[in-house]
Amino acid sequence: MKERLKKVPRSPGVYLFKDTDGNVIYVGKARLLKNRLRSYFQTNSSMDPKVRAMMNRVVSFEYVVTNSEVEALILENNLIKTHKPKYNINLRDDKTYPYLKLTTGEKFPRLCVAREEKDKVSRYFGPYPDVSSLRRTVQLLTSIFPLRSCRYLTKRPRPCLNYDIGKCLAPCMGKVTEQEYNQAVKAVIRFLEGNHREILQAKEREMYKASQELDFERAAVLRDQLASLHKLVETQKVSYEQPYDLDVVGEIYGTKQSLIVVHKIRAGKIITSDTLWVKQAINESESEVMHYFIKHFYDDNPDIPKQILLNIMPSDPDLVTEWLCNKSSRKVQLKIPYRGEKKAMLEMVLQNARILWEEKMDKDAARAKVLLHLSRVLNLEVIPERIEGYDVSHTGGSDTVASMVVFINGVSEKKLYRRFKIKVEQNNDFASLSEAIARRLKQAKEKNPSFLPEPDLIVVDGGQGQVNLVHKTITENGFNIPVVGLAKKQEEIYRMGASGPLILSRRDEGLKVLQRLRDEAHRFALDYNRQLRKKKMSRSVLDQIEGIASKRKNALIAHFGSISRLREADLEEIAKVPGMNRKAAENVFWFFHNTP
Repeated sequence: MKERLKKVPRSPGVYLFKDTDGNVIYVGKARLLKNRLRSYFQTNSSMDPKVRAMMNRVVSFEYVVTNSEVEALILENNLIKTHKPKYNINLRDDKTYPYLKLTTGEKFPRLCVAREEKDKVSRYFGPYPDVSSLRRTVQLLTSIFPLRSCRYLTKRPRPCLNYDIGKCLAPCMGKVTEQEYNQAVKAVIRFLEGNHREILQAKEREMYKASQELDFERAAVLRDQLASLHKLVETQKVSYEQPYDLDVVGEIYGTKQSLIVVHKIRAGKIITSDTLWVKQAINESESEVMHYFIKHFYDDNPDIPKQILLNIMPSDPDLVTEWLCNKSSRKVQLKIPYRGEKKAMLEMVLQNARILWEEKMDKDAARAKVLLHLSRVLNLEVIPERIEGYDVSHTGGSDTVASMVVFINGVSEKKLYRRFKIKVEQNNDFASLSEAIARRLKQAKEKNPSFLPEPDLIVVDGGQGQVNLVHKTITENGFNIPVVGLAKKQEEIYRMGASGPLILSRRDEGLKVLQRLRDEAHRFALDYNRQLRKKKMSRSVLDQIEGIASKRKNALIAHFGSISRLREADLEEIAKVPGMNRKAAENVFWFFHNTP
């Protein structure tokens, strides 16, 4: 590697470190690749221990030369998303918060909650930290501004229920012109941008006009809408006299993880408050953490304001500013406020961050105490930071599936959950459980990052028989992982080598962790089994239609998502599904419209 280092150019670019298995374990960018890479390979006793530990695993490196630092920043971000390197900063929760999506690319836009990758034609507002509150907001907004909620805009024989109760303008029936519909769309946009006063005044004028025209029923509806709007506005508790449009970002820095709190202020009102935890990999500085936060948060966030207030400037601030300007196609300023109202905004963000930090530290300490207790009562050699739970579900011996759920430090990590379609043909829960765990361990042996690291403890639903079987499966696959069974009736804990079951108090916090894990594994397996049954039922309905073979069935289900949506589709939309011709589409359409 040192010989190859001599050939690295003094140019901006991105570098990738790889381990013995060829996995990318770190991605970085540099203004001068040669200088940056050389710094890693110098024998320096002052090198950070985490960096030294990483370099002990590096067996090769690659690099990509770019034309500018901004290009290097963009490429680095994309490569981190692709490879998810172990030693890069892990910005958690940036993908979990939902957005409000207004589908402005459609002729008659709809308002919905979205988590998926953002498109370039829709308008997005958020992200919002509380999805339940967000869904209530959508329901409220669509009751006041009656946009359509149906996913597919298809012609119907009659309007839907939402039209009948005044919650949809029924563009599918031609009940509203495109121009009239767009007035409602513009009102939603103005409200979500924070122009509440304008919308409230317009509704008040409508209400008084209806009263003067003696249309008291209409006036009562508008009165209720006004009350709902006032309630929604009041949930944004903080407002400012100036119509500020900016983000306020506060960082609480820790040695292993940091906390970022973001207040989005639009038209002088706080419209969202986001909380994100950043897990450091190799003792990054507070300015490096801020650099990575801005890069990740605003890369997928189309709502970049003209000014971002910070308590810590990111590393390479000029580069980050240039990148933000390029993404938003306008000038963006990063600023640390030292006085006045903007300083007070930042202090409020930091005050909230400190409270959240203390709460999390207390929770982490409590969870660590529970896991330490669990390791002692179960006689484990290590504290079970990663616990996996397994369960099997089937329908009378068919559609057999197994679930794998994961708890990290006592908390469920849904992105690590996995599910298995069981291949053994006989109706045998023992064999199904053994197959699922054997397949999971096979993936770990093959170094599949989705199944690494191996668990510190495996929990199964059942007694000594299940424990003995799973232990045998684990040892046959060359692993040494402790396993316990939790029997439902008396909540008895079964272990290998124990003379009898362990019975803990029902109030024992360690037992509660095992119960939550077992119940979650059961829920996840049952949900998957229901999904398979639903798909099978959908296919069985389509089996009755002439000319609809396997490929067309799959295409129809993939396109419409459910039989009910297919039933509502018109002939032209069915005909557009890949693999369908006119005759097959007519068969499907008339099957649903002639079948009660």
